[in-house]
Amino acid sequence: MYGKTEAGVGLPVLVDSSGKLITAKGGEYREAALAGRLFSAANQAVVSSTAGLAATYTGLALCNPAGSGKNLILLEAGCTNGIAVPTNAAVFGLMVGAGIGAATSVIAARNRLTGGVASSAYVDDAVVFTEAPVLYQVFGTFHTGAVTTGNGSGFYAKLDGSLVVTPGYHVSIYLSAANAATWFCSFLWEEVDA
Repeated sequence: MYGKTEAGVGLPVLVDSSGKLITAKGGEYREAALAGRLFSAANQAVVSSTAGLAATYTGLALCNPAGSGKNLILLEAGCTNGIAVPTNAAVFGLMVGAGIGAATSVIAARNRLTGGVASSAYVDDAVVFTEAPVLYQVFGTFHTGAVTTGNGSGFYAKLDGSLVVTPGYHVSIYLSAANAATWFCSFLWEEVDA
């Protein structure tokens, strides 16, 4: 491998006989998982969605408390309909905002290192934000109809750390239309010192 040891000693780049770079096995999040910095959370049952950028929110919110001392580096986000989308087609995306004082940890964030330390984040499925969120990114649309109509595969967005949630802010699943008891959503993130 290349880089430096804990003592600061530089290591050479390792290549095989054909000149290809030799990399560690185990996937791109392996180091963060083994270090206990990788976390995930998901709704444990279908949830209702609030329409659009509402401050009174239902869905899945990843909140970083103001005093956490951590940055939440968002790696992946997903959403799928657990039942047929009953009434309204919905655009799926991410919204971000502040005003998370009322957030609590209703859904347990899971360390991807089983037995690892607890997350600093709050994960909530129903929260009142004191500031309206802003739409940051959209990924696709869910249409009304049975899950067998091609709508049931959902969306999974690989963000690769392109969104960092600093203390006092949240990232939440955005759905443009209200639908009752329809959605399963999830986040994967890494926690690092702010």
